[in-house]
Amino acid sequence: MAYIRGEANALGWRNLVKDKDKSHIGHEFPQVSTPLLVMHHLSDLHVCDAQSPTRPEHLDRWADPDSPIREKVGTIGTYRPHSMLSPHVVEAMIQSLNTITVGPLSGYPIDGAIITGDTTDNAQLNEVSWYLALLDGLEFRPDSGDHNTYEGVIDDGAGHYDTRYWHPHGTPVGKKDDDARAKYGFPVVPNLLNSCRRAFKATGLRFPWYAVHGNHDALLQGTVAPEPQINSELIAGKRYVGLPTNVSLEDVLSNFQEVGPASYPASSDAPFIEVTADLERRAVERGEYAAMHLASPGLPKGHGFTQAHVENKHMYYSTHVGAVKLIVIDSVNHFGGWQGSLDVEQFEWLEGEIADSNRLVVLASHHPLSTMFNDYAPIGRRVCIKEIRGMLLKYPQLIAWFAGHEHRHHIEWVGTKEEVDGFWHIETASHADWPQQSRTIEIVSDSSGDIYFGLSVIDHAGGIDYGDAITPVEIAGLSRVISANVWQKRSELGAKHDVSWADGQAKDRNVILKISKR
Repeated sequence: MAYIRGEANALGWRNLVKDKDKSHIGHEFPQVSTPLLVMHHLSDLHVCDAQSPTRPEHLDRWADPDSPIREKVGTIGTYRPHSMLSPHVVEAMIQSLNTITVGPLSGYPIDGAIITGDTTDNAQLNEVSWYLALLDGLEFRPDSGDHNTYEGVIDDGAGHYDTRYWHPHGTPVGKKDDDARAKYGFPVVPNLLNSCRRAFKATGLRFPWYAVHGNHDALLQGTVAPEPQINSELIAGKRYVGLPTNVSLEDVLSNFQEVGPASYPASSDAPFIEVTADLERRAVERGEYAAMHLASPGLPKGHGFTQAHVENKHMYYSTHVGAVKLIVIDSVNHFGGWQGSLDVEQFEWLEGEIADSNRLVVLASHHPLSTMFNDYAPIGRRVCIKEIRGMLLKYPQLIAWFAGHEHRHHIEWVGTKEEVDGFWHIETASHADWPQQSRTIEIVSDSSGDIYFGLSVIDHAGGIDYGDAITPVEIAGLSRVISANVWQKRSELGAKHDVSWADGQAKDRNVILKISKR
């Protein structure tokens, strides 16, 4: 890890400082080996249209340190003070990964990259377009609505200034300082809301890359199926700033859960602010996500998806990368709820793909196995943890499972005897939250047939000094320091877990793993 959080000042704000380079722990990486798979692993990009009008960001304040129900609601996650900077973080990560053309431990060429879902934040057409432009190296403008002014909740308009949100331009005349700056030490960054909306030409990832479908790519706020009424409000000109009078907070939170069903309340008489309507904010339809990847000029064509995925509206596939078979599953429960599961058809397909493989198998999904418990199914049946785990452990050719979703670095053995019977489950942190890292995974075999995994976490190109936060890389540097200071995740304020939880332990970051010969 190149950066760590420094000492807290009187308001709990921590600047970042450079960390000492950390050597890999675990086994010795073999000096002589045969490459199996060398791959960059990115996850949870959360490319976000933070000006989208139906985002229920006002709910998030119930998780603030002064909320009377904070311990009950935990983290809600509908608002991040740096969400509008998400495209720039992805750009900075791509710039960093493009410099790593061979495995740091093996020296073997990178076979490609995999992005394990939640490429977008709210399953919107414009968010998918921005994410693809970033990966493909196209020019785009990460802006929506009125291009002349910022219209999200952190705008600096004195007429609807809300102290519960960070306002980087400062305090309007006659208003109080916002909580972020007054209570938690957040900075003033003049002109940020203009700089972050400027068009720029993305660098583009210079490796073949493979896509994975996540809950935020299919469901609004990663939880609610985009029904027609909600979709019409997505593209309309009202930004709701509170709940309707006929709906309680308890009602809303009970319908916004890990396991479906999940729904938004009807807008009814909810208070709102007029904003600029934008058709590009509409929800992406099932199958359309695959179609947009097929239109991408990057390699491989479709990034795992084919015309069959467009027509059949499913998002799982298998392919050969390096010397392994890569199987990508769609763990999203499209009926609602933010945790994962599989339908029966996909579960049976998955077992067939593993059973028929004469290569070693690497599995990839958005959700890790531990979160595959969303069994809500108004039609059919959902397959969850116990059944999935039992099936996978029947097949010794499965050696690894890559995932994201939890926004943390975490490595766990799944099976009976470690390094012998089972596989390595590898979760990589997000771009949306601290520490904003990806990782490079090198899988090789030695002369005896043992398999080694070299895992190295990678920082994006944004540095400690974000300057005036004008360029994409400077803006990414600002985003990282903001992510390190989110007020809901400060241990000294009584959070259930500190932001550093996402770092994992040393054994979850730069580590060398092993599986004995099979």
